[in-house]
Amino acid sequence: MSVEIRSGLPVEREVDALVVPWFDDAESTGEWWEGPAAAWLEGRGGSGEASGWVRLGAADAPDVFVVRLNAGARPVAESCRRAAGSGVRAARERGLESVGFRVPETADGAVWQASAEGLALGDWRYDSLREAEGRTAAPEERVLIAGHEAGPEAEAAVRRGCVLAEAQNATRELVTLPGNVATPRYLAAEAERLAEEHGFRVEVRDLERLEEEGFGGLLTVARGSVEEPRFIEMEHEGSGGDPVVVVGKGVTFDAGGISLKPASGMEDMKYDMAGAAAVFGVLIAAARLEIPQRLIGLVPATENLPAGDAVKPGDVIRGLSGKSIEVINTDAEGRLILSDALTYAQRLDPVAIIDMATLTGACVIALGHHAVAVLANDEGIAGALSEAGEATGERTWSLPLWKAYRAQLDSDIADIKNIGGRGAGTITAGWFLREFVSDDVPWAHLDIAGTAWAKEARGWQPKGATGVGVRLVHEWLRQRG
Repeated sequence: MSVEIRSGLPVEREVDALVVPWFDDAESTGEWWEGPAAAWLEGRGGSGEASGWVRLGAADAPDVFVVRLNAGARPVAESCRRAAGSGVRAARERGLESVGFRVPETADGAVWQASAEGLALGDWRYDSLREAEGRTAAPEERVLIAGHEAGPEAEAAVRRGCVLAEAQNATRELVTLPGNVATPRYLAAEAERLAEEHGFRVEVRDLERLEEEGFGGLLTVARGSVEEPRFIEMEHEGSGGDPVVVVGKGVTFDAGGISLKPASGMEDMKYDMAGAAAVFGVLIAAARLEIPQRLIGLVPATENLPAGDAVKPGDVIRGLSGKSIEVINTDAEGRLILSDALTYAQRLDPVAIIDMATLTGACVIALGHHAVAVLANDEGIAGALSEAGEATGERTWSLPLWKAYRAQLDSDIADIKNIGGRGAGTITAGWFLREFVSDDVPWAHLDIAGTAWAKEARGWQPKGATGVGVRLVHEWLRQRG
């Protein structure tokens, strides 16, 4: 997706829509749209955030969409990202062909990047399975407009923003695909296609290799499905050296296994592979941006279904680590496949490991749909992810991994059991994963159960799959250098 930079405000209908962010405490620049915007906002009353069309249908000027923002509520870059996203979505709903976003005169690189991201993210939707009449055309022309000439820093920031947004949109598409399309074998084939397109390495382990190498956690979960599991390894070489490893849970449909989920809402379980999809997006962006870090992405992919051969509550299994695991609840399957992936990640001599997973419903209860839960064995990595979350609008909140919680996973007959009861479910899930990571490797688990899917549009996020994690991880990589 191309986002163009232009200097000079449109005074004729050079674009169909002009989206303007409005900060109440900003100084007036005397631009022609300020009068109609101020009058519309005054009519709305109050000082809270608001957005809407303030001028429509003029033949000699663009339609104007204003977004009033609370300057103190979030960083300016995130405010502009949200405003641009809301505006481009409104333009698409009106069937407009071109949209411009007024970048603040004080914009730095972060604001330029965020504005480009908003224009590319805000109106995304997946239409490929619809008949033609059910589709809506997206604005073909997207422009960032400033009152002065933009320099090389702005141009580089806009390109970075476009690449990251496109990678996030690719992630959204994978998450949105139905479970009968996005099977483990589909993900493996997509990894191979993307590797060829973008120039990173890929290796896929099939059922036979998984059995030979002892991926017991992944194989256990897969037993109830006729779809064979896959273990996907993708690598961006960068400048070489020890890698950062990013792991994503790839349960392409989760019925819960023998511990069957309720029927209501089960269709949403196609997005239980949102962590895996985010790893795909991270690798796409790494290759396109040519980041210096060596980056390895790991995706254990399977379905979790009930069957005569499925794992049962009370069974004891052994995964790749060799630890014995008592399966108390077969619907706590994500941690089983991640235990294999984290064990394998340790063998790659990583400098850090991040895993992303729609792991626990308890995370939604604790944090709702506004924050990613972070559980880490290293305060430094947790703090750095928090900073990256503030910068990207994909905010995080750390939960404790105190040793007291580990006792909830004690088993009477095995090394560990796979759930720790109702209390602190997100934390005990994190503790289970920690068992498979060495203390000397910085590791963070991101529970994205509450943030992988949006039930309503807001800011740069339309309704549906969010693609959370792609920009968050890349901002963390950028900051760590």
